[in-house]
Amino acid sequence: MPGVGKRVLWLTALTTASLAVTGCSAGPTAAPAAKAPPSAATLKPSPTPRPIPSSATLPPRPSPSPAAPVVATPAPLAPVVLPRQPSVLVVSDGSSTVHVGGGQVRFPGPVTDAAVSPNGTRIAFIDGQGNIATAHLDGTAVRVLTSTDSGVRRAQPTFEDGGAEIVFSERGRDGVWRLKEVAADGHDNLTAGKHDPTVAETEHDHGHDTSPSATWFQASHDRTARSVMVFEHTANGVAKVFITDRNQRGFAATALLTGRSPAISPTGDRVAFIGGNGQIEVQTLPLTDGTPVPYQVTWRAHPVGHLAWSPDGRRLVFSTRRSVDTVASTPGAPRGNPVQVVLHHPGVGSLGTRVRPTVGVYADPDPVAAAVAVSRAHFVDLRDAPMDGLGGLGVAWADQVTLLSADDPSAAAPAAAIAAGGPLLFVRDGRLDPRVRAEILRLLQAPRRMRMHGIVNVVGTPRAVPDSIATSLQALGLRVRRRAPASAAAARAAARRGYSEAYIVVSRTDLPAVVSSVAASTPVLLTNGSSMPAATAARIDKLGRYRGHPPTVYAVGMQAQAAVRSWWAGKRSFRVVDIGGPDPYANSLDAVQSLYDAPGRVAVTTMTSWQDALISTMAGPTLVVDEGRGLETAAQDWLTASEAALRGVYVFGGSAALPETVGHTVYGDRYEVTRAPEDIRF
Repeated sequence: MPGVGKRVLWLTALTTASLAVTGCSAGPTAAPAAKAPPSAATLKPSPTPRPIPSSATLPPRPSPSPAAPVVATPAPLAPVVLPRQPSVLVVSDGSSTVHVGGGQVRFPGPVTDAAVSPNGTRIAFIDGQGNIATAHLDGTAVRVLTSTDSGVRRAQPTFEDGGAEIVFSERGRDGVWRLKEVAADGHDNLTAGKHDPTVAETEHDHGHDTSPSATWFQASHDRTARSVMVFEHTANGVAKVFITDRNQRGFAATALLTGRSPAISPTGDRVAFIGGNGQIEVQTLPLTDGTPVPYQVTWRAHPVGHLAWSPDGRRLVFSTRRSVDTVASTPGAPRGNPVQVVLHHPGVGSLGTRVRPTVGVYADPDPVAAAVAVSRAHFVDLRDAPMDGLGGLGVAWADQVTLLSADDPSAAAPAAAIAAGGPLLFVRDGRLDPRVRAEILRLLQAPRRMRMHGIVNVVGTPRAVPDSIATSLQALGLRVRRRAPASAAAARAAARRGYSEAYIVVSRTDLPAVVSSVAASTPVLLTNGSSMPAATAARIDKLGRYRGHPPTVYAVGMQAQAAVRSWWAGKRSFRVVDIGGPDPYANSLDAVQSLYDAPGRVAVTTMTSWQDALISTMAGPTLVVDEGRGLETAAQDWLTASEAALRGVYVFGGSAALPETVGHTVYGDRYEVTRAPEDIRF
């Protein structure tokens, strides 16, 4: 989880989910567990299917023990209620037959501990060789993500980071269970520099960690993101629920309470677990006074583990030794919460949403209007922005706006690098459109009681963006910084403040690579083709080590690679990671594969309109494709591999056929088309 990939999606447009939650149970098992149905509507018991042999083993039941002290008190967060959503129940039992919805699907091999991705497109499971694998719910498109190792055992995979990664339990050759992670798209992050796949928050707890359960509730304009990880940690024979709440300062895991088999709710505001009395309990998060006060959900039930929530949080599904059952997550009356059987067969249950993902199609011929619309959809008003970097986790807000002329392509690359995924707006014919002015004020004008000065970076010559525009913005109390396109590489480096252990370096002449790199949290520096500007070199020389790793430069494209390897006075040693080569469109693909985890959403554009390409950077990691060649095989493979994490794909410009090609590549025929950017809210 550390490294560029995790930080990439947080600090710029905050478009995806980089951090997520995991939950575990005392002693991983291949045994059954199920996720709860999506609505408050009662689940009807299913007819008894033909028996399926089960190779699953059941987890040990720990003895009761007193509640554990809470180490940290989370900050209060507003409660979130999700709408009811259609869902699908998947139950696996270690055989090659998986219960999907109301039917049975035959997979190519054994399926154990299946878990449905947040967008309902894929399952993660343990295959017959003990590897972590994913597949479509119909058993097709199997993708194996780990290497076979007879000396280890893996169990209980769960999607985290909105589907970008999979966390699982692994028993090593020393017999100790630990939490490990792997990229869900099969492209383990080149930028993470992480050879040990142990989950960062559990690296120093001596193992004995199982039952991961993760959630990443993405922010929108009126909500704060929640990123929570829960798991089971056993020490001295006592199983406790541990929690990592990324809304808090620091990423350490802390003891929450005594219990096992925790499962975090979809919105991260409740955790269900099996208490010392063997019944299911639920604890509301965050704690109001630092003391857990769970409420009981079942009486006289027989849960063995593998708890799961419905997508709307109204119900829980759990495993028993004979069946998969469901119960309301909030009892209707004291000791009166009926349990229903949803499958008369033991298995691991998981529930996924059937809500269709989005393919956005944005082809406004007016770049001025298009940029304003995307900015308004994605970024919140400054008055609604969090004043501490935690209260608004995942909320997209800006303290800077980048302004350039829609008639000045020379400003495109430096403007994209300076904006870094933030608001990027256009002037035309030397005039500041009233819509652009209003959007700048919405984003940057602080209430009078706040001493803040928003910054407008003007990229362009006075002829392209007249001084009168800068003067009018200054009169509004905004700071204006003018950057000439010819010296933007130096200006970008000089403007960079603070410490960094890594940089992405791209040539300003390679716009596809620039566009695809700027949404990363690792800062982008520019070269002048194969020539290294002095300011960029000076910034690289200030690189430092991170957790013992050498400072790193990610050189995107052949020109940047040549510039990084050139000699300059005072050059220090650093690690170079080459991304791409001579083909600018291949560079774009390599950049989105290497600089990000599987993103929650992705923009697709062409260079038919450089303005569209720049606008797309506000929507997320951007894949630039060649208009003539279309979506090539390698790009299709990457989009298909990212399917489990993608909530939406947004196409800016290009041919009329491009959105359909992209949509079918990622989602088959299961997607909704939108033509206004209001859905780019989170």
